[in-house]
Amino acid sequence: MRQLRWPLIVLLALTGLIRPVLSVAGVFDDLGAFGHPWAPLLATGLLALAWIAVVVLGRVRAPVLTLTFAGLGYGLAAIALNLVLHLFLDSAERIPAPGYVAILLWNALQGAVLGAIALGLQRILR
Repeated sequence: MRQLRWPLIVLLALTGLIRPVLSVAGVFDDLGAFGHPWAPLLATGLLALAWIAVVVLGRVRAPVLTLTFAGLGYGLAAIALNLVLHLFLDSAERIPAPGYVAILLWNALQGAVLGAIALGLQRILR
């Protein structure tokens, strides 16, 4: 665990917030027919590629663990963002109690899958 690059993990987790912030800001709505569902999917895909690229190009030693924790961190940040939005927006959706666990597990799993892809790319590029 000490070998992990925690500042990088936190940075990657926070970059994941780009997509929900764009959504809350209405950017995807402003794109018309392209906006939903394509723009959020494109943003998510680009963020996933960025996470993989950072880990591969940065030659991170434990890509699976790094991106698993980044996914978990993103889940925590997304939950925190949702809780903060409730203070300002009546339209903010409430997350049901089981949803908190699902968000954390799903994002950790996504991070692990991206980490496995990054590990495979690292091995190919050696």
